[in-house]
Amino acid sequence: MSGSRRHTLAVLTACAAFVIFGFSFMFSSIALSITAPMVLLCCRFVAAVVTLSLVVGLNALVGRIRGRAWFSFSLKGKPLGGLILLGLVQPVFYLVFENYSILYTSSAVTGTVLAVVPVICILVDVFVSHESVSKLQVVCAVACVAGVALVETGGESRVSLLGSFCLLMTLVCDVGYYALSRRASQRFSPLEVTYVMFLMGMLVFVPAALIQGRGQMAELFLPALRSGAFWGSVWFLGAVSSVGAYGLLNFANGTLTNSEASLIGNIGTVVSVLAGVLLLHDPFTPVQAAGVVVILVFVTLANLPKKKK
Repeated sequence: MSGSRRHTLAVLTACAAFVIFGFSFMFSSIALSITAPMVLLCCRFVAAVVTLSLVVGLNALVGRIRGRAWFSFSLKGKPLGGLILLGLVQPVFYLVFENYSILYTSSAVTGTVLAVVPVICILVDVFVSHESVSKLQVVCAVACVAGVALVETGGESRVSLLGSFCLLMTLVCDVGYYALSRRASQRFSPLEVTYVMFLMGMLVFVPAALIQGRGQMAELFLPALRSGAFWGSVWFLGAVSSVGAYGLLNFANGTLTNSEASLIGNIGTVVSVLAGVLLLHDPFTPVQAAGVVVILVFVTLANLPKKKK
């Protein structure tokens, strides 16, 4: 496959991943209206690892029957240190800091600040990875921050010292994910990277949920286990959002630079807002509509073929 076609495929897969991520906010809201965050994280990562294990097991069975598997999957003899670090950064530390930043800082502030991630990724690409970054990408990254700020307008503006620290650490984890995932893609397949990421999540959040629920397991878990809406949300978050979206994004990160991938991430903001408006009947103002247009226009401009820029 030529370089331009591979780049186009990477852009499309990253777009698909962030469309799925956009819907995940809605399903998370549904699940969190039923149970506590730690229970959701516990069930989400169990669902993700079970789904991945079934895929890997089916692939191995096909390999034994046909003599050739659909894809290669082997962690044996490979250096896993970088993958374990990736799994700790994203999803473990990222979700912990993100949840506490939302708890102590309003979601409007959180969403706007996290939109700065592409700008930081550009700095990392230039000064650390020595990737080439165009002036157009810089303009588009800054414009997308403004677009997200417009989309988040009208929300409560609440900031605290602890919330600001957690928000800063969320930014660090997000930028670290793009850098570590791109490096891991040089030695591991997207499925191998995704599997270790969510195995780390399960190993951390399942014990955390059990410790938190000590003495009140029935009150904490039973309402969720009895809810069809909760299980529907969990399987979307675990199988579709975690396995599918992160698998696509880990594939795209093997081709795209950190700044390119993170810029496309702003599509998730657009999808989450539109999903809330269309499916949950959230309010939608003309200012938010302007923000959506700004994001879509500048994400598109940033990913035009270079000869057309």
